[in-house]
Amino acid sequence: MKAIEYERIGDYDLPLLRLKQEKSYDIGFFGRIYKTYLKENHKAYYYRLLTSQRLIKQIKLVEDEAKQRYESLIESLSKKENINENLKTNDPIKWIKMMNNIKERAIEIVLNEVIYR
Repeated sequence: MKAIEYERIGDYDLPLLRLKQEKSYDIGFFGRIYKTYLKENHKAYYYRLLTSQRLIKQIKLVEDEAKQRYESLIESLSKKENINENLKTNDPIKWIKMMNNIKERAIEIVLNEVIYR
């Protein structure tokens, strides 16, 4: 068992508490939205994850799931609506409009199914 180290501050001896070094991840679009959602709507859960040093890991898990769902949605919706390389070469403006529409719909679906559940 480790001995607890103390530091004298004024008349008090306070324990020196150190957190374990957490692995850092780059948090992307869905991760930032999920973190904000937790912080604003589920404060107790957010602070429990934060104090137990599991917040970043949980955000990374949800973000990975959201990214995977997003990519699969884009692929399936573009196949369903027949948006392909042929359209991209023949009418690039129409292709951009249709792909942007699909991306926006995919984001909304991912937010409702993965982030805000």
